[in-house]
Amino acid sequence: MNLRNEKGYALVLVLVIITITFTMALSMSGMALSARKQFNKTDEMNKATDLAEMGVAHYEAWLANAVSQANTYAESQADTVIKNNGGSKKPHSQGKVKTCKKNTIRCTAEYDEYFLKDLKIRIGSLNNSILRTVEGVNLYEVRDITISEIQADDTIVVKFKSHGRTGDENKVLESTITIEKNGESLVGEPKPEPTPADIVNTTAINLKGQDKHLTFDSSTYFEKSIEVRGNRTINVNGNAFFKDRIIFSGTADIFVFGDAIFTVSPEFNGNAYSFCIYGNVYKIDNQGNLTEYADFPSGKNKSCPRPADDEWYINPDDGIQVQY
Repeated sequence: MNLRNEKGYALVLVLVIITITFTMALSMSGMALSARKQFNKTDEMNKATDLAEMGVAHYEAWLANAVSQANTYAESQADTVIKNNGGSKKPHSQGKVKTCKKNTIRCTAEYDEYFLKDLKIRIGSLNNSILRTVEGVNLYEVRDITISEIQADDTIVVKFKSHGRTGDENKVLESTITIEKNGESLVGEPKPEPTPADIVNTTAINLKGQDKHLTFDSSTYFEKSIEVRGNRTINVNGNAFFKDRIIFSGTADIFVFGDAIFTVSPEFNGNAYSFCIYGNVYKIDNQGNLTEYADFPSGKNKSCPRPADDEWYINPDDGIQVQY
């Protein structure tokens, strides 16, 4: 009797253990399947985001080319109109006065009108969509493209949505590209003095060793010398006035996202440097006035050609915004 009871208890215990093991196995299997499903969903969403980013990059490159072509068109059309009208000031259709640049035949208002008109035509030629298949069912589509009129701050805003699609996911990035107008030439103007809004750097700069990057968040007035050696970078988010000498060695880089004014020409050791200026480039003449620095040695960099006076361009530093 006792032996049979013990066997019964053992059987019950085995059944309990089997039930618990089976339940745990089912639970773990469910967790594994859920984790796998979540992993696949995350992976698909990452792919969709990557595809949407490809769409943003594609449209950015396309728009930069369209801006360049619209500048060329506006140049030829505005110059022709002004030549035919003698290059004088004349009333604008909305009551404004079209002012011509000093020592040139181009009228700014004429130029801007032709630029915007041509850019709108180029953007419209896309039929409001760019669709590209990357691989299999994976694709990106740029659509819902809008372009503003010329704003009071001399900007044109282009907005669009980039859709990245996989078999199961869709990611939409809302993007804004701001097209800016390069400033009027300051040739002949007296050399500038720092304003309260400018940064005034009163100490010499010698970037080397562990110092890799130096950034100035607004227009900067450099009173002392600058030496940049090796793989080092200086960024100026605005205009830059270089009162003293500048020395480059190795693969040194300076980026100025505005105008640059030099008292003395930069000095270079080697030719691997990059001096990238997005605005106008000036030197100070013997009378203390600004003159065009036509032979400015920009170095190896070819990715930031300076737009000509009055031309429109996309500032790669802050002209592109993407909302995830």
